[in-house]
Amino acid sequence: MPDHPSTFLNTEVPHISKDMGLDIIQPRDGYRFSVDSLLLARFCRIRPQDSVLDLGTGCGIIALTLASMHPEISITAVEIQEELVKTAVTNVKNNGFQHRIKVIQGDLNNISHLIFAQCMDHVVSNPPYRHPVSGRICKNSMDALARHEILTNIRQVINAARYVLRPGGRFSLIFPAERLAELISLLVKNRLEPKRLQMVHPSNRQKARMCLVEACRDAGHELHVLPPIFLNQK
Repeated sequence: MPDHPSTFLNTEVPHISKDMGLDIIQPRDGYRFSVDSLLLARFCRIRPQDSVLDLGTGCGIIALTLASMHPEISITAVEIQEELVKTAVTNVKNNGFQHRIKVIQGDLNNISHLIFAQCMDHVVSNPPYRHPVSGRICKNSMDALARHEILTNIRQVINAARYVLRPGGRFSLIFPAERLAELISLLVKNRLEPKRLQMVHPSNRQKARMCLVEACRDAGHELHVLPPIFLNQK
């Protein structure tokens, strides 16, 4: 038997947030968070007193989940869309985290205008990952900007993470499994060495849909592949 058996998650997103004691509001129409954000929050290895940056926070779900799981950390959450910024600020206040989570409206492509260089211990992101020229664009503009590489792309997200991380700082993200080779190549080029990898499957009979990756700034070569996550047993 493996030391770390594969994980099965037979649950829906709203139930997870309720189980954690979080009160989350979302836009009625437009971008709504999925289980991907919650998987990412649980994947992160956060240390006490870490300064954490959430790039593209949306309604704030990752920042709120991390704040709930790690009571000693401080979080800065960056989002470009004004309506989502307002939603995230409301969620932070409703859950009593206004002294630990700071929400900033801004463009991560201009990260140097928002955050000091090398000031963060951990960066987390569930970035837009659909190519704007492939597949169907979401009808709702908020959803399209959150899910498609329109205002930013994975290269710019990685550049922003590299800029704000201290040497030895960690970058955790979730990304489509079919783009894993591209992701690893870009991370290595930016001296963000992949350290942990975990594949996420819809079920134990289906191929991986997403991957969770942790990279470390200016680190040596050593990648640990964790047991996969299966969202359902069927």
